[in-house]
Amino acid sequence: MLAQILNRRALRPIQERCLAGGILTSRRNVVVSAPTNSGKSLVGTLVLLDALRHGKRAILIEPLRALANEQAEELSRIVSGCGDSLGTSIRTSVSTGDYRIQAEEYSDPAPGAELVVCTPERLDAILRNPDNQPWIDSIGAVCLDEAHLIANPRRGPTQEFIITSLLSQPAPPRIVLLSATLGDLGQAKEWLAPCDVFQVTERYPPLRKEVVEVNEGQSANEALTDWLSSVLPEAGTQALVFVYQTRSTVKLAEELTAALGPLAGPNGAVAYHGQMSSAQRESARNCFLDGGSRVVVTTSALAMGVNLPATHLVVRDLRYPGAASPEVSDLLQMMGRAGRGDTEGHAVAILSPKDDWTAPALRQALAEEKMPDFRSAFRVDGHSNGQTLPAATPLVASLLSRAGDDGQSRADLEAFMARSLGGRTLVAEVNPALQWLADHALAYESDGQFRLTVLGGRAVRSVLPLPLAAGLGQLLRDLLSADEADRCVGTWQELDHLLVLHMLYDGTPSLRRFSRALTEAVTSWCEGHADRSPILYREWLRGEENFSKASEVTGSLGLRAPAATGDGAEWARQQGYMATFRAIVLFERGQGRSVEDLERQYGIKNLEGIEESWRDSMLWLLAGVAQMLEIRSFYYHLREECNADQARIKRVKRLLARMRHQAYDLQEKLKYCSPLGPALRDIRRFSGGGVGVETIRKLESAGITDLIALNALGIPGLRSLGVRRDIAKRIQGYLRRRQA
Repeated sequence: MLAQILNRRALRPIQERCLAGGILTSRRNVVVSAPTNSGKSLVGTLVLLDALRHGKRAILIEPLRALANEQAEELSRIVSGCGDSLGTSIRTSVSTGDYRIQAEEYSDPAPGAELVVCTPERLDAILRNPDNQPWIDSIGAVCLDEAHLIANPRRGPTQEFIITSLLSQPAPPRIVLLSATLGDLGQAKEWLAPCDVFQVTERYPPLRKEVVEVNEGQSANEALTDWLSSVLPEAGTQALVFVYQTRSTVKLAEELTAALGPLAGPNGAVAYHGQMSSAQRESARNCFLDGGSRVVVTTSALAMGVNLPATHLVVRDLRYPGAASPEVSDLLQMMGRAGRGDTEGHAVAILSPKDDWTAPALRQALAEEKMPDFRSAFRVDGHSNGQTLPAATPLVASLLSRAGDDGQSRADLEAFMARSLGGRTLVAEVNPALQWLADHALAYESDGQFRLTVLGGRAVRSVLPLPLAAGLGQLLRDLLSADEADRCVGTWQELDHLLVLHMLYDGTPSLRRFSRALTEAVTSWCEGHADRSPILYREWLRGEENFSKASEVTGSLGLRAPAATGDGAEWARQQGYMATFRAIVLFERGQGRSVEDLERQYGIKNLEGIEESWRDSMLWLLAGVAQMLEIRSFYYHLREECNADQARIKRVKRLLARMRHQAYDLQEKLKYCSPLGPALRDIRRFSGGGVGVETIRKLESAGITDLIALNALGIPGLRSLGVRRDIAKRIQGYLRRRQA
């Protein structure tokens, strides 16, 4: 099997060390630390294949969807070539929906051996549901790539929870951690015991690191251009350039295209950043791979997700205004992307006079390659991460969700935290977490056991952010308490859903700054669409300064003005208007308005680039909201706090069902966000079968944006664009019925 995978390639040092250490004959957990491009991924693959060989499920966890999809393709190729050696048929699947995939089933054990590639968030969602225990029991091995991210305050808690959960199983799967940027691994070895640690620092192919100083009177871009001009004349060279800010990527790519001329490639330098759609990033990637461009300018934030075969690499920015500047390990992570196959990599850092480094100190630090020790995100100088939400709250909520109706005692929760990497720090956070959950009506205590409320259970299993679930739940309870006739709940609009989500979720784009022009745009839209304007805007948010009741809404949602804000009421008004503005733009997009129209009307830039991730976030959140909107979630409040009779309870049940259907309808609209969207939704309604997003993108890329152009294509024209025959027939059948 190993010979088939290597295909006559020699073993790398880390691979030799791991094989000599018995990774294929032992059941011990494994930590592998080796430089980028050193071949450590093969070690993880071998452990996963060994689990598959024994008929178990094997899971590879990648931090980003793009990486997961790439690895899934590579592993599918490996598995197909090793089928005979493994002695069993292997099913390969990808689960990278970041909470969005609703059709996958995890309540049954593996149908034979299965290889799953997923994101940490996806596996976390699976672990939260007690119905998925048979699926979890069937896991034989788990490989976590980029394991140093366990120390990251944003990504680390989820990864630590996953590994601790698996280690706590009665029959734990084998765990493999892979990373290029780890120092001391003592804590990892103790956490995963029994555990073998394999660590090498030698690079293959070699990596040459250099510091280029910006001369007096010279800019960083000029120094960068001079260096690229000196290396790109050599045949076969291609370069990655890392910058800090997204807006710098496009500007710098344009400057390099002009300055380098033919050296940048036929298509010039291209930008690659997180505010591009996946299609835009794929286009830039293909342009680089086929040689159309020899230079890609990307952001340091995408250092893990840029898996491009560059021979040369430049880190332009060593100082991040308004944020923590990169550590040496961050620089080495980026620089490690240089080099491909057996070709030596060459990486440089551009050092400007205002940077915090001196040239000798930076050269020495890069040469020493001192990496941070393996540690928990919850264990920074012995303290938790300092966030307003108690650090252990999401972990405690997940454990209570998994326990179901049985609940968990305080001792059970503390025992789990003690088993985690964060250890004592997390044990001390259990009480504050339980108190927060109880204060926000997401959990309760009975006979010494803690359980989630109905609302809490639905929120946690939907992987909703806990403050968002708590805020929405409190808003609805306040509306039910304040209005016995339920007029507000009864006149709730689809835009109210979007408005609340844009107030509570901090992952949505700002689009533009608050201004009088923005308030006028919101007012104009709401007056022109009185039947669709949100009740929250009409009753509370609208109004000039000092004449808005927006603070009542933000108070119910649990939102507080920043301490530096002088006027909390005005802050609330501005938040309300900006949330309403974003809701209107996304709603209009879901109704079929084109990107160009919306950008022109509302003064927005790069809507096409940011729309995909924005829309995906809303689809995920709306799915969770729909799960919350069930009468059981609010039954206790109606009976005990509102003294509601049976007639009112029935009415509220009907109104919440209406709100739930609104959330589902919004999901259908936002899935398409295309001028063709309304027609394609009709196709699903009338033909019983849908038309996927990929089909829409194919049509739009060919300039088909209305029914006349769609009808003119006919089935042959649709097929020529790559549309499947059954879908082409479905579209044409619908168009014929419209004309009848």
